[in-house]
Formats: sequence, structure tokens, C-alpha cells
Amino acid sequence: MKKIILVLAGILLLNIYSFSQTEKIKFGLKYSIKSHYFELLDDVPNHKMGVATGVGTAYMKDGKNANIKAFFIYDYTNGSGKFLVNYIINFTDSSTITLKAEGNSYGDENSPLFTANVSIDNGTGIYKGIKGKGKMSGDRRETISENAIVNLNFDLEYTISN
Repeated sequence: MKKIILVLAGILLLNIYSFSQTEKIKFGLKYSIKSHYFELLDDVPNHKMGVATGVGTAYMKDGKNANIKAFFIYDYTNGSGKFLVNYIINFTDSSTITLKAEGNSYGDENSPLFTANVSIDNGTGIYKGIKGKGKMSGDRRETISENAIVNLNFDLEYTISN
């Protein structure tokens, strides 16, 4: 009886492993800020809280590109501070991946650097059931404003549960 239970447990573990194997994905992302609204707060000099949206392209390592939309909020003093960004990546086959990045901007307002922890929250099409996490880093070579360009790199791990 113990042998049968062990065999069944082994088969179950193999099935679970085959359906949710961890994969890695690295890609670059470049987008342009399309809308931007902020308020200057009067607690300390140059303290801004704002919201913005952007559109651009994700450049996958396999040579495929995908359109992206970015929606973010930030709390910066002199260009440094915390941000929260949601990215929707739209692939040519209509599949999507939704990411959330929570991180920090540092440096100066005209040339900040970014680091963030990223979670993969959702997917559709071939990415239905996707979950994961990873890191993001990047920069912007100008002050946050409409048409400013943001350059990012993502290093993520994910599973897709069927």
C-alpha cells in the first residue's frame, strides 16, 4: 500500500511541476510620458506628488516586441522618492501581461535612476494564469514631463498555472 501511495504522490508532483515550472524573462522597455499632472506640496522645497501615463514598446530577448501602457503615481522631492507603476504589455497575438512595480527614484530631478520590485499580477491569452516577481531598473534623462522618455530593464521569474 505504501508503494502505491508513493507512486501516486510522485505522479502528482510531476504533474504539478510540469504545469507550473518557473521560467525567467528579461526585457527592455522604453516609453514616452503622454500625460502628467502634479501638485507642489508646501511641506519641503520641491516636493511633488503626481500621476502620469505613458505608451511605448517592450523589447523581448527573443526579438519580439510588444506595446505597453504605463500608469503611475509618484511622491518625489527633488526627483527622488517613491513610485508605483502598473504596466500592461500587449503582444501581437492579443495576449497580455500586467505588471506592478513599487520602487524608488534617486539622483536628481533631471536625470533620475529607478529601482523597483516587480510583481506579475495577471495575464491573458498564452499568459493566462501567470504569476511572478522580479526586479526593474532604469533611468530618465530629463525632468518628468509630457514626452519625456523612460528607459527600463526587467529581470523576472514566473510560472503559468494551467
